[in-house]
Amino acid sequence: MTVILIDEIKPRKGHLTGLYAQGELICAFDSDLAAEKGLKAGQEYPVDFLRELLGESQLRRARSKALYLLEYRDYSARDMTVRLKKDFDELSAQTAVDYLMEIGAIDDFRYAENMIRHLLQQKHYGKRRIMQELAAKGIDRDTAEDALASFDMDESAAIMELLEKKFSLDLADDKGIRRTVAALQRYGYHSSDIWEALREYRDAEEE
Repeated sequence: MTVILIDEIKPRKGHLTGLYAQGELICAFDSDLAAEKGLKAGQEYPVDFLRELLGESQLRRARSKALYLLEYRDYSARDMTVRLKKDFDELSAQTAVDYLMEIGAIDDFRYAENMIRHLLQQKHYGKRRIMQELAAKGIDRDTAEDALASFDMDESAAIMELLEKKFSLDLADDKGIRRTVAALQRYGYHSSDIWEALREYRDAEEE
């Protein structure tokens, strides 16, 4: 069994404790974990033991980082995993996210609902664009559809509102109309619904 004689233990940045052998840093653990395990200078420790501690330290730090990030904004499970993998190994990142999902700190359904509310109220997107945006955040289709089902969406009314408030000045000629149709398609509305709304808008204007 390979062992390492630790001749110095001292604090490092980021709430870490460094273990040194022959003047060189061997590894750094979460300081609370190092204290719990009673690590002491002048002691020999098996390499496998130190590797296990390093894995546990990575997991603790990944959880702590995730909770810190969640104080500022919500994350989907996929986005949080990607973010944590910038600082931690893949297993620690995924295990930390799984734990946070278990305790409800991360909830993809809640995240999807909040995102849909924003996309409807602030962006005025249609269902198709909303589904694309949710997919880009790692929300699976079933979760996205379930979250969408909790909203009363009238896409025809939404298109009409956009025509009145955002695109009314672009409807004076064919070029402006084509530009408006293209824009509304990017918003996630179907062509047939857009042209129907345009006909209704023109009829209302003529009256």
